[in-house]
Amino acid sequence: MKKGWNVKTGIVWDVEKNVPTFKEDCWDCETVELPTTLPGDARFAFEHDIGLLKEALEREFGDSDFLWKVLGGKGVVLVNKGAGLDDFRELFSRGAIVGKLYWEPIERTWRFRPSYAGASVLVELGVAKTVEVEEHPSEGSSIFYEGCKDGEQVILVNREKVPVGVGVCRKGRVRVITSFPKSVVGKEPFPAKPLPTTIEDTIKFNERRLRRLTSQSKRFIYSMVSKVEKPLTVSFSGGKDSLVALHLTLEFGKPIVVFNNTGIEMPETVETVRRVVEAFDLELAVADAGNSFWEAMKRNSPPARDLRWCCKVTKLVPMAKLVKERWPSGTLNVVGQRAFESIERSKSPRVWRNKWFPQVLNIAPIHYWTQLDVWMYIFQKGLKDLVNPLYFKGFERIGCFMCPASLLAEFEFTKRVHEDLWNKWEKEVERWRRIMGLPLEWREYGLWRWLSPSSKKKSFMNKLGISYSWEEEYNSRLFPRIIRSENGDEKAIIEYSSNIEKALEDQWSILGKRVERNNVKTQNGHEITFSKNKVEVVGKNPLEEALVVDALIHRWYQCMKCKSCELWCPTGAIKVEERPKVDPERCVSCRLCVLECPIYEPVTDRVSASVILGRPDGWRRKTKKARKEVIKELKEAVLDDAKGLGGL
Repeated sequence: MKKGWNVKTGIVWDVEKNVPTFKEDCWDCETVELPTTLPGDARFAFEHDIGLLKEALEREFGDSDFLWKVLGGKGVVLVNKGAGLDDFRELFSRGAIVGKLYWEPIERTWRFRPSYAGASVLVELGVAKTVEVEEHPSEGSSIFYEGCKDGEQVILVNREKVPVGVGVCRKGRVRVITSFPKSVVGKEPFPAKPLPTTIEDTIKFNERRLRRLTSQSKRFIYSMVSKVEKPLTVSFSGGKDSLVALHLTLEFGKPIVVFNNTGIEMPETVETVRRVVEAFDLELAVADAGNSFWEAMKRNSPPARDLRWCCKVTKLVPMAKLVKERWPSGTLNVVGQRAFESIERSKSPRVWRNKWFPQVLNIAPIHYWTQLDVWMYIFQKGLKDLVNPLYFKGFERIGCFMCPASLLAEFEFTKRVHEDLWNKWEKEVERWRRIMGLPLEWREYGLWRWLSPSSKKKSFMNKLGISYSWEEEYNSRLFPRIIRSENGDEKAIIEYSSNIEKALEDQWSILGKRVERNNVKTQNGHEITFSKNKVEVVGKNPLEEALVVDALIHRWYQCMKCKSCELWCPTGAIKVEERPKVDPERCVSCRLCVLECPIYEPVTDRVSASVILGRPDGWRRKTKKARKEVIKELKEAVLDDAKGLGGL
């Protein structure tokens, strides 16, 4: 799958009415395009956004109230997610980008970087320091200037006092961080008329578009309800998108609302679910993960963007159990998924099934709605009081409060709103930091959010002036640790820091047939021998077999008690009390319990494989087979007569 956005919102600005609209819906309007970062999924600026901007303006230039009134132009303002080290927001007013509001994670403060339009206002008002330059500046260059303090922003101007760029003072020089395109310099900074406009004006201007989108989505739901004769459910996360999807679905009866309570949701989210269900008098079904996340954290290091054991434990397994209990024959499930949320979702179909509960048919009626469409619908239909209040406290997304995909700015919002909750989490992260022997910055600046040495992680470490090897972090996340390994064409050996015999004694039948007590022969002819702390695999492509053994060892020691293995076992051979134990009489060595264990992919496939191969991207190894190929081989070998695997 090619990386990159294949969708764009097409938001433009109407010059005469001074409101945002859409290119495809405004063929008879005079509009200007907005220079948004793709996909351009902008939204209305709320009071909290304006508060953050004023905070930044006060820091940079002073007199924030007055500046905002001029910059905002008394009209509707949009916010779009930009690209930066952390939270980066593009602000648009009167058809122009005013500037970029961003969180400086090292200084822990909000900063504002003016655009050409914003800089023009600041220069006209005389509130920003200016430096005259002879030639048009290039980004990255520096200019000698002793008139400002370190870190202070200055506007670079030409002889006519027209802004040409923005610089930052560093030790008597100004480093150019933004050079405005020559094509805009000297032009009118704000294309649209300075009319005072509101969210309501925007909705009225885009009313025809909203009617069309609403009609299309309802027709889609009606079509699917007519074709699929299953109970109707709606997945409700407590977020704005699922609220709109639910509201659209209400026209076709009373669906059952399904809420996945991960146990690490914000209190406001749980309360929002309750309020919405009561407001529409609907039945609520909860897939409750209980305390499973916190229990799992006792044995496993913090989840990361590339070490997501948490999703299976808190979301997939609880939901699969709920579906199995309530709707074994399946449901038609409405989801508030949108293509503009992420690159992955932009490539997702509008109708799909999840392999964890394949009997459920998921549909996304607002898949092609923009965030602006969603908010306009919410205000138009009077749903604002049912919206999760976290959106108006700075949060862009609703979900697990400590999700590794979050930004540090979002963690700051969490600290302000629920300090006790955040302190509980930081206590766990600190415990693991000490166990792993990593620097304090690993916790304080959220470096735990990445396992691999990604570009962003490296940027943070460079700014903080710290370094540690990826091997140190990888192996310290394992228990038991790998102390030595060999990997050849016909033999692979792994030695561990702790006794592994009990772990394999409880699970050996998953590997194949027992030849001797500590010797097993697999279906594809590998011979596996294990002793107190060593595993040896002989046969073609031995590494992959050795990694299956590694997964059994680590899931035994690091078992999260999510019981995913029990859910997937076709013969009921495996049971989990404190740790997994397999009945060799019932086990057919299908290994599905290994493949779907939260330990296998994030821990064994990414961490153990990397330690063994001596490179951080061990999951990209050439010997690794595609999941479909593995499933096919296992079915052919031992599952021809097994039942219950139709969804795979």
